[in-house]
Amino acid sequence: MTCEHCPLENSRENLLEASNLSKRFKSRGTLKTALDNVTFCVPRGSLTVILGPAGAGKTTALRLLAGLEKEDAGSIVLDGLNMSGVEPRARDVAMIFDNLALYPNKTGFGNMASPLRERRLPAQEIERRVRDVAAKLRILHILDRLPGTMSGGERQRVAMGRVLVRSPRLFLLDEPLSSLDAPLRIELRAEIKRLQREQGHTFLMATPDFSEAMAIADTVILLREGQVLQTAAPQELYDCPVDSEAARFVGAPQINILPAFYNEGRVRTAGISFPVPDRIALTVANLPLEGFLLGLRPENIRLESVTSTVNDGWAKIIDVEAMGLRRSITIEQQGAHIRVLTDALRGEDFSIGQRVVWRPVDTERLLVFSRKGGKNLLRPNTA
Repeated sequence: MTCEHCPLENSRENLLEASNLSKRFKSRGTLKTALDNVTFCVPRGSLTVILGPAGAGKTTALRLLAGLEKEDAGSIVLDGLNMSGVEPRARDVAMIFDNLALYPNKTGFGNMASPLRERRLPAQEIERRVRDVAAKLRILHILDRLPGTMSGGERQRVAMGRVLVRSPRLFLLDEPLSSLDAPLRIELRAEIKRLQREQGHTFLMATPDFSEAMAIADTVILLREGQVLQTAAPQELYDCPVDSEAARFVGAPQINILPAFYNEGRVRTAGISFPVPDRIALTVANLPLEGFLLGLRPENIRLESVTSTVNDGWAKIIDVEAMGLRRSITIEQQGAHIRVLTDALRGEDFSIGQRVVWRPVDTERLLVFSRKGGKNLLRPNTA
């Protein structure tokens, strides 16, 4: 498995190529870097997600692509055409913002039809397009209603429909589901993926929600502080993060990052030791005496209760959190707090204050990071 995609490989298959984009803004008299030498591509007919925390540069990237902001450096090539100096209207790009921005005095039909009327399309064509998209979004029944009478999910579908009727070359979605409650977010993200696949559209979506990115993306571009940290398929990002910070950002409960040491085929961390596969042993055997950081996903840990009165070698449960089908359990051993994810039924066997022992379920899934910089030492070409 390769751990990272080449950002601009197979350029003929890419609808969009952004190369070395940089953007700075003035803030209180000083220049703040929003994007720093960012390069990525969006394959034709794909759903690509830009993932990152607030302030990472996600919205800035989308605004540059849409032509709403001018890049300080770099280039944007859309469908083989350089977009330098091209006005937003001429780019054939549609953007859905995080706010709904519907016309309050227009019906659902009127809102969806507005971009087509601006283009002076025939009334019959407008009617056909609006009703066709409304049917796909399952909102035919609200076309005659005003936004004030619609639910949040219905308004979001109308906002999406207003963009979809245009059939642009590229759709840009800036956290389009952030204002919705959890059930609606899950419903509409599935709707976005369904529409993208069925219609063959090209979507580039920004979100701070890793679970959203994992659920719908073909490719994830992970941004941190205006730089591309990693470009990978969702599962690659989870299994092979570029560093410990990327590993922490993708996953809930958060991955356990523990100081560890290696000796004669075994790793010791937080008061326990266990054998590791050869690929890990070869990686960590010659590290400095300071050791390394071991990454253990909470679902890759198994707990067993302790009945012995011996005080050594066991951990204590300090928190139990119900999560529906799963339970998140936090244990403490030798000052380290370790998160464990277990099935809800099995989790009922554990309670706060109970003594337990723990072990990795699958040592092949362990991650190894450097003490300095947190780089993933198991990735190819890692210095």
